[in-house]
Amino acid sequence: MPRTAGWFALAIAVENLCGWLGGADVLVSIAPGLPKMVPATALLVLLGAASLLLQASRLGHRPRPPAGACALVMGLMAAIMLSSHLLRLPLGPFLASAVGSQGAASLSSLPTSATFVALGLALGLSARKRRLVAAQSAALAVALVSLLNAISYLSRDTFVYHVLPGQGMSIPTTLAALALALGVLFLRPGLGIMAAVIGVTPAGRIVRQALAAAGAVPLLLGAAVAAGLHGGLYDPGTAVILQVWGTIVALTAILWRLSLRLHAVEAARSQAEAELQRTLEELHEADRRKDIFLATLAHELRNPLAPMKVVAEMLERDMQGDPGQLRRLSDVIGRQVDHMAHLVDDLMDVSRVRRGQIVLERSPVELNEVLDTAHEQARSLIERKGHACRIERFDVPLWVLGDRKRLVQVVVNLLNNAAKYTPPGGELGVSLRQTGQQAEIAVRDNGSGIAPGLLPSVFDLFTQAEVTPERGEGGLGLGLALVKRLTELQGGSVRAASGGLGQGSTFTVVLPLLDASAPDARAASMTAG
Repeated sequence: MPRTAGWFALAIAVENLCGWLGGADVLVSIAPGLPKMVPATALLVLLGAASLLLQASRLGHRPRPPAGACALVMGLMAAIMLSSHLLRLPLGPFLASAVGSQGAASLSSLPTSATFVALGLALGLSARKRRLVAAQSAALAVALVSLLNAISYLSRDTFVYHVLPGQGMSIPTTLAALALALGVLFLRPGLGIMAAVIGVTPAGRIVRQALAAAGAVPLLLGAAVAAGLHGGLYDPGTAVILQVWGTIVALTAILWRLSLRLHAVEAARSQAEAELQRTLEELHEADRRKDIFLATLAHELRNPLAPMKVVAEMLERDMQGDPGQLRRLSDVIGRQVDHMAHLVDDLMDVSRVRRGQIVLERSPVELNEVLDTAHEQARSLIERKGHACRIERFDVPLWVLGDRKRLVQVVVNLLNNAAKYTPPGGELGVSLRQTGQQAEIAVRDNGSGIAPGLLPSVFDLFTQAEVTPERGEGGLGLGLALVKRLTELQGGSVRAASGGLGQGSTFTVVLPLLDASAPDARAASMTAG
């Protein structure tokens, strides 16, 4: 668009100069009796077109100095001619001639000089992004005046015609000024006042519709009022009232509708911003948990290495030690290796669950046996912490359809979690009961409890309470996340409850019972056992 406008204005200037040199009045004033475009104006247009084309060729880069120089010279020339008109001072060989007698030595007219002063300002400022709004505003003013001048040619013998064309602003000058103004506006359409008009956003579309309505409504309504006036339906005074009142009503209705749409767009934007802010907060929280997790992982992996290193040094010093001492050292190594293996297993299980690679071997499972097996696997940690653990089995077998190994893992993780979060000598409890068509496994402790703020996210990855002196074994914050995901994969759910810090906690796993009237399932389970 800027290049097209620049070349169009350049063509008008060259055509005008050719008209003066060849004596072709049609190239100078379009029609006899109309104002002429004088060579001085053609020179202004040449400078403006050169500045516009130089800037358009350097879009995205720093404009070349000649672009600003052309704009500056054009603005200064127009300002000098404007001062000559206002002060009635002659400029050497150039003359401020009357409109009907312009010649090759005539100055540009008063409105033409003022127009090119504004264009020089617009072209000069458009090279600076910080002044782009001022440049576009000046160009917009020139474009509107040029349009008004063009329209005034269609309304001869009116006040508007005598103010603009009647003072010597010709049709070629009008077209050249309009082209240069549009070129400035579209030099950087994504910035300044043009951004809202050219943009592809909903607000940009609404602005374009509003501008189209502002231009079309008065024209269409004016044509209708003029037709009624020509048909003798009312007098000119009534026509003016109808034009003004009709324009106000039509534009009010259109703007009201567009305002409602703009309100909807703003509401959607506010909601999107709120969701974005919430997402950012979640990402920050996830990043914080990740940092804590990595620090905890390093700590948990380092803890077993220290006693293993001590044992290795003792074995190196005393390879012929007594069997009892060797057995105790072996137990230390085995216990620490088991701890590290458990950490690695949890990490691998979390990775598989997140990627959907956990494959369950579903079969009828009796939950009393799951409790016994889980208690046996967690016994070492429970006894080492000095806890008392009470198992409350159900009176009759309770069967579910699930993966026995994973169900045992769920209960073991809950027992280990209870043991870690309970000070030495605490009390743990595991109970099994039936509620309707569901089985509930509850693991209770009288340990440190869960803070109310942590309770809603206790099953999230990398979530764990602060490690205290009473609870040296922090874990990675993976156990409860695994419990939740493994339970859900088997059609169940899990919930947590706590009276607060120091009040202990209860985790309840809920699983759908297998239909007790299915003898094939019971038989299959008994055969498998």
